[in-house]
Amino acid sequence: MIEISTSKTNTMKKFVLVSLILFLANVGCKKMNADGGRLCGYSPIAAPALNLVIKDSAGKDLLDEKTAGAYSKDKIRLFRKDAAGKTIPVVFYVSPPFSYGDEKFSFDLLYVPVITDVQNPAENRMFLKLGDSDLYELNLKVSKAKPELENLIIDQKEADKDEGSVMKYLSIFYLTE
Repeated sequence: MIEISTSKTNTMKKFVLVSLILFLANVGCKKMNADGGRLCGYSPIAAPALNLVIKDSAGKDLLDEKTAGAYSKDKIRLFRKDAAGKTIPVVFYVSPPFSYGDEKFSFDLLYVPVITDVQNPAENRMFLKLGDSDLYELNLKVSKAKPELENLIIDQKEADKDEGSVMKYLSIFYLTE
């Protein structure tokens, strides 16, 4: 008859118990906020972001430095206004074209990483100044169900939204000068 020492038995019981706890925590913890419920402590924090393509009437990318008449990052101003009318700069980046597998997106993007509070529409208004051009007013409509931008209004007109295959990954809007 085979004898197993009690120390090995206790170690095995502890291992099984810890494995069971980890398994239950993994299965029982909601990973995404798909139904609007509370997230668990291990869920990634996601915030809506603005992805804006700026192009001319001929469809040329005005954020691409190789394009004639393009805007360099230092010629772009993006800001909010507080209650007193003071301008507050908004952090943005110019992202290069990208691809997901075989799907390619060929425009540079004006990327604003974190959009503000969903509950306060006044906070979701920004102003964009491109070089010496007119000032654009951007009103952002953020989804209450998902961390994404649903709609973008530029100077009281709805901006075009990308309807291609890239929309599975990002909400991309277009500003045509």
